[in-house]
Amino acid sequence: EQRGAYQRAVAEEMATKSENMAAASAVAKRLKDERKIIAELVAKLRQAREQAGVSLSEMESRTGITKSSLSRLENSTAPNPTLITLNRYATAIGVTLTHTIT
Repeated sequence: EQRGAYQRAVAEEMATKSENMAAASAVAKRLKDERKIIAELVAKLRQAREQAGVSLSEMESRTGITKSSLSRLENSTAPNPTLITLNRYATAIGVTLTHTIT
C-alpha cells in the first residue's frame, strides 16, 4: 500500500514537472520573440543614426544618455530599453516612433 502511494506521488510529481517545463518553455519563447522585436527596432534606429551622420558623442549630448549606455543599447543581443529611452533616441536623430495597439 505504501509502495503504491509512493508510486502515485512520484507519477504526480513527474506530471507536474512536465507541465511546469512546458509552461516555462512557452514563456521563454515569448520573451525571446519580444526581445527580437526590440532588437530589430534598435537596429533600425542605429541605422537611421548612422545615416544621419550622428556620432555616439553627439547622441550623448542630444539625449543625456551616456555614450557607454548608448553603445550597450545598440550592441546588445537582447536589449531591454524603456519607451522613454527609445523616444529620446528617435527624437535625437529626427525620427518618430509610432506605437500601434491591435
